Amino acid sequence: MMAIGTFTYSVLESHIDAISHMDFLDNGIICIKLKPHVNIEIEDIKAQRLFLSQKYNGTNKHLILVETSIHSSITKEAREFAAKAEINSVTKATAIISNSLADRIIINFIIRFSRKQTMQMKMFDNKQKAIDWLLSFKKQ
Repeated sequence: MMAIGTFTYSVLESHIDAISHMDFLDNGIICIKLKPHVNIEIEDIKAQRLFLSQKYNGTNKHLILVETSIHSSITKEAREFAAKAEINSVTKATAIISNSLADRIIINFIIRFSRKQTMQMKMFDNKQKAIDWLLSFKKQ
């Protein structure tokens, strides 16, 4: 069980990779918590995308909640790769939670490029607001 604000969600499944811990919640959201002090490289993005695309087989677009962590960074190549439309073709919406100015600058760069895609992306400083925004896409 995971409590967020006044809501409680069940974790149906978890997966840990080199850069993050993923929880698959019963509300349909995939919560990706970045590990502290990681440098995200293009190989990390490719591995996560491969895992998620195999898990969902391309039939359902997923809702993703990303929680950044302290002292994590992303290489220029990984940032550009993550912004490509074909990489995000299996994602309906991504909410990113961050309070770090440095993270917000990088995330805004990615959001600018994601506007050219069918995937929606938005940054938040509050987890419940991010979840509420993601859940609004389930109705669509």
